[in-house]
Amino acid sequence: MFDQALGIFLMLAILSVLIVVHECGHFLVARLFGFQTPVFGVGLPFGPYISLGRKWNTEFRIYAFLLGGFVAIPELGDETNASNSSEAFGVELNPFKKFPIWQRALVAVAGVTFNAIFAYLLMVVMFLSVGRPVEQAYVSALDPSNPIAKQAGVLAGDDIVALDKHPVTTTHEVIAYLGNRKSTPVTLGLLRDGKPVDLVMTTSPKGKVGMVLGERPVKYTKLEANALEVLGLAGSELADRTRLMVVRLAQLVQDFTPDFGPKQPGAPPKAGFKDLHGVLAVVKLGATMVQIDWRSMFMFTIMISMDLAIINLLPWPALDGGHLAFMLVEAIRGKPIEERAHGEMVKWGFLSLIALMVLVMVNDVSALMSGELDIKPEMKEKLKGR
Repeated sequence: MFDQALGIFLMLAILSVLIVVHECGHFLVARLFGFQTPVFGVGLPFGPYISLGRKWNTEFRIYAFLLGGFVAIPELGDETNASNSSEAFGVELNPFKKFPIWQRALVAVAGVTFNAIFAYLLMVVMFLSVGRPVEQAYVSALDPSNPIAKQAGVLAGDDIVALDKHPVTTTHEVIAYLGNRKSTPVTLGLLRDGKPVDLVMTTSPKGKVGMVLGERPVKYTKLEANALEVLGLAGSELADRTRLMVVRLAQLVQDFTPDFGPKQPGAPPKAGFKDLHGVLAVVKLGATMVQIDWRSMFMFTIMISMDLAIINLLPWPALDGGHLAFMLVEAIRGKPIEERAHGEMVKWGFLSLIALMVLVMVNDVSALMSGELDIKPEMKEKLKGR
């Protein structure tokens, strides 16, 4: 019980740090250009709060609902000036200055930039301290409906270490590589009982060969590289994993898009609103992962940081991407969107985000009570790093 409580506390602390890192990006760049920053708040901007004092013409606050954060930057055109341009969150404002689009854009994108920089630095620290996590893909079974791999000589239990001489480790790399080479000859580099085996096969028109994939328990390998090479490898690893996150997000969006065509036989079920989860699920899963292997905390934090960056770049009002979208429209039109219309869009964008938070909170509570968020035994074995 103590370990679980410690894991939950650690996850909450990590999420808080990532949010503060994001908001520090906005705050520092805004201060650099001379924007007003009347309030820096840790927590969602409603309900009771504790004031920590004023510094640099900014009041620092901690709100009751801690899982969030914001910096009021009224000259950026956020929700703070939607209804009253003379004050923001009860703090009086100075007369507004007009800032060029490029400065406002840099302020808007600074939060996600800081999240990416933080994730990169943490990746470097992980590589130098515990090593690089390798999740080796292997053939867990062969699909009887697609005999390509079986006829080529693939056996269940084979590790997939290369495709056309290109090293691979994760199942996502294997799926992406084969999926991009439909009806194409591919050489699989396998490791069978410790011995290398190369097999040539031609993928199906859908880029499949009939292999059911799994991943071995995570193995942390020390890098035999100098400091400069580690910096490059960390950047490459972060880019690869971020690309996979974007692909998964695109797949999620596609799942929510109505499909008017006939359903393909054997197609996996699409995600629905009940599959959306939030902070409670992240804390629960993260705490369990840390209990199994504390080293997983590194990659977990890195991925959450990049997830915050990606989500915030979506072109939705009240998100950083929404600000950038407004600026793009302003650049095209040669003038900003009317203040009233802009304020209404930001307000409803913010309210929709609150509604989404309530929805995922209900999903999280339901999943916690039903045990859906409990890590399965096979996943526990995979997380037990070597």
